[in-house]
Amino acid sequence: MKTLISCALVGVGLLANVALAGGMEGYGIPSNVSLYGGASAGLTNQEGACVSDSTATDCNDASSGNKFFAGFRATPSQNGVVAMPGGVIPSASLPTLGAEIGQMDLGESTANGTAGRSGIYDTKLTSDLSATYLAGVGYIPVAPRTELLGKVGAAYWKQNGSKVVPEDTSMNTTSSNSGLGMLLGGGAQVQINPNVSLRGEYEHVFGTAADTNYESDASLLSVGAVFSTF
Repeated sequence: MKTLISCALVGVGLLANVALAGGMEGYGIPSNVSLYGGASAGLTNQEGACVSDSTATDCNDASSGNKFFAGFRATPSQNGVVAMPGGVIPSASLPTLGAEIGQMDLGESTANGTAGRSGIYDTKLTSDLSATYLAGVGYIPVAPRTELLGKVGAAYWKQNGSKVVPEDTSMNTTSSNSGLGMLLGGGAQVQINPNVSLRGEYEHVFGTAADTNYESDASLLSVGAVFSTF
């Protein structure tokens, strides 16, 4: 995880340097294709610990989370205008499509429970969740420098669960699970300058920890910065 985060930060820095240098045409990338990277932080929600045990109480399913991401998008024209029956219009006013890959920290959920005969022992239940995703992204301009975005794709989730029984450690349990789930997301992006935008979005991963006691959906509501080559 630390290596991935470090690589993402380096990649964002390189994108920022390339953007300031004037784009990617010199690297063989078409002028209508933009590369970008960014980072966001916010609030997560996942109930893995809360549903893991029939005795679970005092559920805390909210936590802090973050993500690092990179992708590309393409405008319909290299020269900034598109021919229409009534004339030409700026390509920036048309919807665009792209693809994105990212790493999400979906936080931790906790709950209290009981164990042992007649539930005589108190337990602490936890569930940690993260995901790597690949998604297609669509952008729709709605105002100057402002656009809505929608996202659909797949997320490879990893979940670690535990039950700790302080009064009898022989009853402690841990588990690790992984698998694929569907990702949906939506939000808005506001351009600060040609190379920097602010993004706010909500993303939902379906069926994390599927077929285990920790199975639940997970979500991330985040705000962050995007660095683009144009």
